[in-house]
Amino acid sequence: MIPLVEKKPHGLLLGGFTSLNPIGNEELGVRINSEEPDPMVIGGLAGMGGVGLFGHRYLESYRSYGNHRIATHLRKSGWDVECVDYGIFFTNEELANIFAKRITEDTVFVGFSMLFGTLATEKLKWLTDHIRKNYPRVSIISGGQKTWTVSCVDADYFITGNGEYAMDALLKYLRGGSKPNFHGKLANGGRLITAQHSYPCFPKRDSAISFEDRDFIQPNETVNVEFARGCIFSCKYCSFPLLGMKEDTTRNEDSLYEELLENYEKWGITNYYITDDTVNDSKDKIALLARAVRRLPFKPTFAGYVRADLLIRHGEETWKDMVDMGFTNHSYGIETFNHKSGKSVGKGMKPEELKKGLLEIQDYFNEHSHTYYTGTFTMIAGLPYETWESLEESKEWVNEYWGGHVVTYLPLYLSEPDDEQADEMDWRVYTNFMEYGYSYSYDIPHIVNPKIRQHVELMKKGKEHNKNRQKNKWNFWVHPSGDYDFADMMEWVDEFTQDRIESGKNPAGVWNTNFVHAEVYKNPKEGKRFYKQDHENLPVNPLINIIRKYKQNKLEDVK
Repeated sequence: MIPLVEKKPHGLLLGGFTSLNPIGNEELGVRINSEEPDPMVIGGLAGMGGVGLFGHRYLESYRSYGNHRIATHLRKSGWDVECVDYGIFFTNEELANIFAKRITEDTVFVGFSMLFGTLATEKLKWLTDHIRKNYPRVSIISGGQKTWTVSCVDADYFITGNGEYAMDALLKYLRGGSKPNFHGKLANGGRLITAQHSYPCFPKRDSAISFEDRDFIQPNETVNVEFARGCIFSCKYCSFPLLGMKEDTTRNEDSLYEELLENYEKWGITNYYITDDTVNDSKDKIALLARAVRRLPFKPTFAGYVRADLLIRHGEETWKDMVDMGFTNHSYGIETFNHKSGKSVGKGMKPEELKKGLLEIQDYFNEHSHTYYTGTFTMIAGLPYETWESLEESKEWVNEYWGGHVVTYLPLYLSEPDDEQADEMDWRVYTNFMEYGYSYSYDIPHIVNPKIRQHVELMKKGKEHNKNRQKNKWNFWVHPSGDYDFADMMEWVDEFTQDRIESGKNPAGVWNTNFVHAEVYKNPKEGKRFYKQDHENLPVNPLINIIRKYKQNKLEDVK
């Protein structure tokens, strides 16, 4: 007698719907969906992973990772979970066809992984309506770090935070088990689980992602890797959920080694973006990571967020470890060179010590890296105590000494959250700045600059389209000094960004590692030239071909 094969419960996890600038993604989508790579279209790299208004990068050129992390976890307990990436570049009809071929009587859920906010709410609403109409017994789940991102989906259930254990509890419930710890309901009636409170999933010593053949991984891709969860700091502008962590949450060395080795042996992957909030929070952590990487039979490369003041204080021993492991593509959250402003938000190193250390780091990594070094700055315009004069002084320094790297200023974003409980971390940030005397105007000021005006309209549109997040109007802050407001900072940041681009001072940076690696993966040293040029010279077609080939393979696989 032939034994019966037990059917596995099934789910689909979609990612890749972040769309902060629909125009840029539309341009990229046209090229991906065309039969052959065509010449650069209007907008160029400003809409394709380069620098757009206020330095925004359009992240859909990265493969999703939240969906793959959940899928890897669920497969260990017997689930059949398939991931679909680059969702913004599939047509509605193409995704509907995937649903038709993949959703069966064993399908329990369709999930959406939401990294950041999106203006693609109409597309997402079409998809959720389609699922409810054609597969009414299938639950829709939306997951991500923050409520305002997951609520962009008209889901039945929402999970915020690192969601592996919360997902276990929810899926047991959907299959007839006990009710999980719901936090409350959003405006559409969907129920919310805040994972960090009800189902904490940290530390996660084995947070490896394991890809499948049906993920169609290509060797010149840049994929994501996690070294640890949470952040030991509590910067006042940060609204991520796991802040002020006291416990070391670093990955197990063997787990990391095995993940990197598997990705190399199965798919040829050598380049990674690190998803940690702060990669270099301790010398011991970097030493552990370097040990794991030195065991590998190849040289990987990494890009990720580095705390500059710690890098300076930890010194050359840590620098050597980072060079050895190929971690030479850095993003530094400098935020400001006004000492009082920095101290007010959790960045207290004296500006002269910081500047001196950054120049020493630049020299060391340029000299010792076996590939290249990039040091992207992220800055915030409008912090407490920041003045017009200190902004201009910072601009002068970065233009003189940091011209070979991307410097991204963003205006301080403050807006009253919708729900005090659901938006706990956003309320913390809001309260932090209210204590410094910021005030609000709900009236939109007259904005002459058409780009700024368009940006404001897009932000308003995103708020209006999210039916779950309409309690409070979007608003403009006024600085405690009374000398400027949010609109002024938008103008200043836009002028700064365009001046940097036009003068060639903003070449490729940490966010562009996937563009560059797609071109030079067989000889990573060649990538150095792209980090000394302006964005128009970035290689584009190799990355477009990666996404195009993925789409073609995925659609062919469901025929």
